[in-house]
Amino acid sequence: MIGLVLSMVRARPGQALTAFLLAMFAMAAAVSAPVYSATADRAVVRSEVAAAPPAERVVQARRTTPSPADHDFENLVPQVFGGGGFASVFSTEYDLVITPNDPKITKIAPRFVYRDDACAHLTFTAGRCFVSETEVVLSTAAVKQLGLRVGDTFQACYGTIDPSDGDFVEAGPKVTLTLVGAFDPRNKAEQYWSDADYFNTRFSPRQTSEPVFASRLTLEALQHGNEKQALDVVIDGSAITRESLDGINASVQTGKDKLAALPGHATVHTELPNLLARINGDRDLVAEVVPVAAVPLVLLCWFVLFIAVAAATQERRGELGLFALRGVTLSRRWWLAAGESIVPILGGAVVGFVLGHFLVRIAAWLLLGSSGDVSLSAGLNWWSLASLAGALFAALLAQRAELAKRTVDLLRNVPSRVSRWGAPVFEVVVVVLAAVAVVQLRRGGGGLTGFALFAPSAVVIAVALLAARAVLPIAERVGRRAMRRGRIGPTLAAYALARRPGTQRVLALFVVAIGLLVFASTAASASSDARDRRARVELGATRVLSVEPISRASLLARVRSVDPDGKFAMATVMLPVSEDTGVPPMLAVDSKALAGSALWDDKKISAAQAARLLRPDAGRPSIEVDNKELSLDVTVDSLVDAFRVHWVAIVVPSDGSDPGQVDLGPVQTGRHTYVRNLPMCVNKCRLAAVALEQPEGRGFDVTMTLHSLSQHGAPIVDESAFADTDGWRTPESPGPKLLVPTLTAAKDGLRAELTGYKGADVAVRIMPTDAPSPLPVIMARTAGIGDHMTGLDLTQQTITIAGEVETVPKLAYRGGLVDFEYAERLATDGGDAEYPQIFLGPNAPPDILDRVRAAGLNVTGDRAVGPLREALEEQGPAVALRFHELAGGLAVVLAIGALWLVSSLDRLRRAGELRALRAQGVPRRAAGASGYLVLVGTAALIAPFAALASWLLVREYLPVFSDDPHGFSASTWPSPGPVAAAWAAAAVLLAGAAIVAGARLRAATTLRKR
Repeated sequence: MIGLVLSMVRARPGQALTAFLLAMFAMAAAVSAPVYSATADRAVVRSEVAAAPPAERVVQARRTTPSPADHDFENLVPQVFGGGGFASVFSTEYDLVITPNDPKITKIAPRFVYRDDACAHLTFTAGRCFVSETEVVLSTAAVKQLGLRVGDTFQACYGTIDPSDGDFVEAGPKVTLTLVGAFDPRNKAEQYWSDADYFNTRFSPRQTSEPVFASRLTLEALQHGNEKQALDVVIDGSAITRESLDGINASVQTGKDKLAALPGHATVHTELPNLLARINGDRDLVAEVVPVAAVPLVLLCWFVLFIAVAAATQERRGELGLFALRGVTLSRRWWLAAGESIVPILGGAVVGFVLGHFLVRIAAWLLLGSSGDVSLSAGLNWWSLASLAGALFAALLAQRAELAKRTVDLLRNVPSRVSRWGAPVFEVVVVVLAAVAVVQLRRGGGGLTGFALFAPSAVVIAVALLAARAVLPIAERVGRRAMRRGRIGPTLAAYALARRPGTQRVLALFVVAIGLLVFASTAASASSDARDRRARVELGATRVLSVEPISRASLLARVRSVDPDGKFAMATVMLPVSEDTGVPPMLAVDSKALAGSALWDDKKISAAQAARLLRPDAGRPSIEVDNKELSLDVTVDSLVDAFRVHWVAIVVPSDGSDPGQVDLGPVQTGRHTYVRNLPMCVNKCRLAAVALEQPEGRGFDVTMTLHSLSQHGAPIVDESAFADTDGWRTPESPGPKLLVPTLTAAKDGLRAELTGYKGADVAVRIMPTDAPSPLPVIMARTAGIGDHMTGLDLTQQTITIAGEVETVPKLAYRGGLVDFEYAERLATDGGDAEYPQIFLGPNAPPDILDRVRAAGLNVTGDRAVGPLREALEEQGPAVALRFHELAGGLAVVLAIGALWLVSSLDRLRRAGELRALRAQGVPRRAAGASGYLVLVGTAALIAPFAALASWLLVREYLPVFSDDPHGFSASTWPSPGPVAAAWAAAAVLLAGAAIVAGARLRAATTLRKR
């Protein structure tokens, strides 16, 4: 029997080859899902690790030793993080007091630091790195400050802070140290320095801003107190792979537990779990989205295989009738009929299994940039088994109709009648299943899982089947009209479309193939639009520079010095996070440069309009002072519990240097003039406030009258100006827990009164009204905000909504904008900027980094829209959608193969019929009218609507990002270009195949010469 089956295969190689190729295609399509998932899995792990911020690949441990001789911390490091993939940096430090050789030079109190491999990250401007005990290296600035040269020695000892005045004092015996090198850090922002903040340029009692580096032995040589120790473990990006994720996580957790258990209460922090959670989310999404495309592709393969086997079985009806006539049993007839298909199907499945792996590797190399190393076993799962079982079932089902017929029917050369109820029942079942899948998707809450996985393809298939059934009666009517008009070619084409057995199935197949490709292109285009928009909005500008901590006023002034006209650079800072959960994040921007620097994304309010709304005329100019004596004339009528209260002038330099609080002297009752120079105001300052400050923050009552403020012997503010209460304000009070003075006009100035402070804090600050209050803000429409926010100095600030937009730069749907300068004028602390950044517009010059550094700003980060966009393109959903497009393209290829198969069968079946028409005088072109081109054109018209129906139903449930998108989702109407291109490509390819198939059919009409 087996030999007979094999001889039948050899006798009809064309049919066997068709079954072989279709089975191979089905298996390759089935295997492609798990293989692509495995390959994409590696790709998303690699891309997430590459795009992760350094903090997510670092384990930080901090500890103060319980005794100076304790080494448990550093001894434990090799045991915990000594394996491959971990690079650890240990450091320890304490405070040092250096006594200069020249008694005229002030002592300095730098941090005395040992850090693993420090010299490799320093540039030596003189000398060399330390080698032996007592050798140290100082910064170039410190060497100059101390008047030293390489080779000099100096005295130093352990230092501590005097709690009475906050200054550093000597706390140990002096030791002679040798200066062997002067250094500058190569890159203050590199990951090696972690968050140690060694090079903070802010003023401090240390009288220096950079540390002293030495060997571990040198630090131990000095008698000292407890050490501050730190461990930074950097996880090599190449060590985090698909296979090593669990092991890396376990090692980090073990290390954290051991470090935290040490004496001294070590604190251990890592953001690695955030990275791992994002990677696992990406992997889950790839595994979730890829099958959405693989399932319909496999179904199409089975469907085409069903058509091929059914057609081949019909061609063998006479042969099957002879088997029955000669008494061959039904089981043997089934085996003889099925064996001819099963043998090539099994062979095709084996080849397709191997081929699928290598095709996906090629596709991954083209789509993902790397093919990875996926073993052949990656596809050996239920996908491949289901594909083989489905192919065999489709082949057996295709033969059922012929094998179930009576012998007399098999021997007649009459086409089989189409079942009147089978196809409609099948179509109803498909439509019901599509509806169930959509309902589960939209109401189940589980996303593309379970039966909802089939929703996108089921909708396309259901629409294709319904449309194909609706087209047949239309084709019938078109054929009748053409016949009445005597148009033989259109008549034959229309009747072929309406009456030919299997035409409806072929039309549905074409609609599904084109529809799947159009759906995939729609999803990819809409997702790409969403990623592009998210990258633009969340970054906020074409390019964004992060800078080292600096005062807000300095940041604003220095960025303006880089771009005085506001054409390409804009300073931004985040406002402090409010304790009020009803206040969303707020971004302060230099609105003068908003239009030239930010990527604005609102259709109703332009960036220029937003700038005008944020910066209305303040009405009053700021009060400017210089470095000469400032005189404050004030009468204090009463003071209650005002212990150690001083007058303070808060000034903000115009040149971008740090703000200052100048002590004008202790407050006295009666009328007095308080005088003090303002040394930081050489290049002018803005007077932010005059205030009464108590060092410990204790409350007090005060009643006073401010008369005048003078400089250079002339009043800056006279009595009448003080008496204008509209020109002065106090901090806004959120309630009875913070009391502020009440301001009233007096005939000789401004009267300020604060009473009944018991149990409350006080803020006695008198500030010029040089900014609008309430402060205008522009909010994202969905952000939501009340009538106040937290100001830059953490005080409550009343606001008014000047405009609403869909998204704001950087904060997207979740926040709002305020004018940086106005917000700074309303603040009185002169504090550091929170998340200081510079937004750069497209007109930024090529040397912008040099200009920024020349302005005194140290760049710690440089991000651009392009790399951010590329990182989003490598997230799991984007990677998975590429498989959708690949599967859509393969579906079109499969449809072309189906068209070729149908045309070959038609050529065999209809050759005699068409030659008869030619013999009766019908023109060759009319006799050969196949209707294939009409079939393709009809499918091309229906397919976009099928894809649109599926897209509208599943759009919001198709993942676009692997993390929280904060309001970004795939748009309802994507960019039409990619979708139209995919549709046109599919239509043209199928139309070309239809033209060739029609030409082959017309060739069969050639009359034979007798």
